[in-house]
Amino acid sequence: MSVQKASPAEQARPKHVRPMGLYIHIPFCMSRCYYCDFVSTAGLSRSWQTRYRDALRKELAFYISGGYTDAGFDTLYIGGGTPTYLDGDLLEGIVTDFAALLRGGDDAEFTVEANPGTLTVQKLAALRRAGCNRLSIGAQSFDDRYLVWLGRSHDAAAFRQAWEWAREAGFTNMNLDLLYGLPDQFMAHWERTLREALAYQPEHISLYQLNIEPGTRLAQLADAGQTCVADEENCRGQYLLAHRMLTDAGYDHYEISNYAKAGRESRHNLQCWRNGFYLGLGAGAAGYLPEPRLRYGNTGDLERYLADTEKGSKPVAEQERIDARLAMAEEMMLAFRLREGVDAGGFHARWGMELEEAFGDALQKHLAAGLLEKARESLQPTLEGWLTYNVWIPEYL
Repeated sequence: MSVQKASPAEQARPKHVRPMGLYIHIPFCMSRCYYCDFVSTAGLSRSWQTRYRDALRKELAFYISGGYTDAGFDTLYIGGGTPTYLDGDLLEGIVTDFAALLRGGDDAEFTVEANPGTLTVQKLAALRRAGCNRLSIGAQSFDDRYLVWLGRSHDAAAFRQAWEWAREAGFTNMNLDLLYGLPDQFMAHWERTLREALAYQPEHISLYQLNIEPGTRLAQLADAGQTCVADEENCRGQYLLAHRMLTDAGYDHYEISNYAKAGRESRHNLQCWRNGFYLGLGAGAAGYLPEPRLRYGNTGDLERYLADTEKGSKPVAEQERIDARLAMAEEMMLAFRLREGVDAGGFHARWGMELEEAFGDALQKHLAAGLLEKARESLQPTLEGWLTYNVWIPEYL
């Protein structure tokens, strides 16, 4: 559906006084990875990029009129797609446009995702000028055979060069993305991958199990019997090995897929995992707004996104009012992604209800099964709970 301009009633809504997170989606890539099901389009020209920058500004204006930007934002995350695929001047223009909305000066977290094959010394310098202080680089693997199989547009040498350039540009807060569960990826290979990752001394490491998603190139190959991914037992072993190696190296396994040095957790993602509010702009972006609680998702069709914003309409494709019961359930689902879990006192202060009153049966079941554990006033996921998270977490809905 197409959502019309903000009505006078919407424009007069109470102002949100606490800073939120801000997410900007850039749906452009050099080429489409075979496993990717994100909103992205490969090989589009500069004219599309220019139109997209203008559309982002127009979309932002809807939320300015609604008062959602008055308190500013304390985190900014620009993802994709591949933000660093943009031409250098447009990349700098977009990040500068939105950096101006950040509050907190140097204390604000400003992350940009990057793919190695699209990073240059000039683009890194532009990001630094715009105030970007956190970089997330998608390595995925250090083995060229797997990079080809994944459809990545870079090789391992390009990653190493990009990492070196980023450090030389002054980035001191960097995340490294890796995939595990690749076909025929035996434990010794995964251990070598982790040792190489540690050698780069990233402040943050994200590890994601490869899944074959519908509609992707890998799904087509799998349907034709031409490829597969690692079995669950192998993935379990790789997850446990990573947990042991990275925690031994001084990283905190603070979220189901994420590790960080002390104080280097992703503050933007933590805000989302703690069921906080955030504004999402761009094709395929999602947001969660207060007063009243509203979750929305933009159209992922780039042409429709541009057409809607250019004619003065919000590009929202779906939205849902989140009542208290659903908000509590979502809080549990998100909190159990985090090692900190759910604080019973904080839950009661927010909702006026005890944890046991809201979710007693599920909590007792998962405590007894060893999926959760008590720590002072909190309930936290165990390692086994994380390993089987997708199986038991839907019970909170």
